[in-house]
Amino acid sequence: MCICRRKDPGEDAKEYLESGGEKEPGGTHRKAVMRLLFVCALLFAAAAVMQEKSMEKREAENVQSEGTEENLPGLNKEQDSFETAASGQKDPAAEKEIPFENIMTAASSDLTITWDGLTEGDRQDADALEEEVRAALDAFAAEGYTAGFMLYDLNSGGGISYHADEMYYSASAIKGPYVAWLAECYPQALDSLYGTIQNTITWSDNDAYGELIALYGSTEFNAWAAEIGCEELVISGGWYASVNARDFAKLWCHMYDRVVAGESLADIINIYTDTLSSSISETLGGQYTVYSKGGWIGEGKGSYYNVQNDAGIVMKGEHPYVLVILSDAYGRLDLLDNLVYVLDQAHTALAGTAG
Repeated sequence: MCICRRKDPGEDAKEYLESGGEKEPGGTHRKAVMRLLFVCALLFAAAAVMQEKSMEKREAENVQSEGTEENLPGLNKEQDSFETAASGQKDPAAEKEIPFENIMTAASSDLTITWDGLTEGDRQDADALEEEVRAALDAFAAEGYTAGFMLYDLNSGGGISYHADEMYYSASAIKGPYVAWLAECYPQALDSLYGTIQNTITWSDNDAYGELIALYGSTEFNAWAAEIGCEELVISGGWYASVNARDFAKLWCHMYDRVVAGESLADIINIYTDTLSSSISETLGGQYTVYSKGGWIGEGKGSYYNVQNDAGIVMKGEHPYVLVILSDAYGRLDLLDNLVYVLDQAHTALAGTAG
């Protein structure tokens, strides 16, 4: 039987001394342990280096990613738009409001459409409206005629205009504001001259209008118009005047205010309904209450005294408006009828789009 005895560590030390120090205490076993420790240390060091490099790489990728997002916002716009739509959120760019200017003061050298509350998202609809109005104007141009107009929404200040500063001969359209001035400044005339006033407006009777001019003249009327802001609108040397759509619209806005306020014009406003040769009344009178007065004269195409005009108030629910159309298209009520219809449809769309 073999009995194994564990060697006393002291004996290893004694053997080391007796051998002159050539033999290490612990012998071969200790050397193996030392080698193992050395290898482990190398492995730990290598792992630390690799971990440090991996962290540096991740940090570099993060910095690059953050820089890309910061410096290139909206790189994938289609995806951004899709995500916005999918989330039910509105596109901020589409919600940006288009700057509003009251149509009465807006430039009108070309077709102008304004409405408070229109946004960039409504622009496509507004462009479609513009195309329809231009088509109606092109019908005038195709026949060799010109036109200018002003549609003014009385509650919002928005509307549509085109060449609203172009001057045209007023013809009998001036009779509408003239009678309004008479009712405001000489209310007693409404009793003594009611029949004459009614014939002047309803039938555009020139003899009746001449009687009023003979009695009251035009000087005070011109001053009244100037106070309203129509300095260029002057009856001089006769019964009529040169007018533009912007100034004429101002006079009809003033007339609307007097009717709404229940002043003198309110007593005779009904004589402005269903007036002779009024495209506004003919086209829209079946849908809304319309107060209007047309004017026309035909002395040959291209003549200053060759016009077909109309002006009035359209009582359209919460959005009543004033409409003035001046043209040199004498006798072409069909062209005016179409323009009135298109403008009313455009007004409906604007009121519905932006409230």
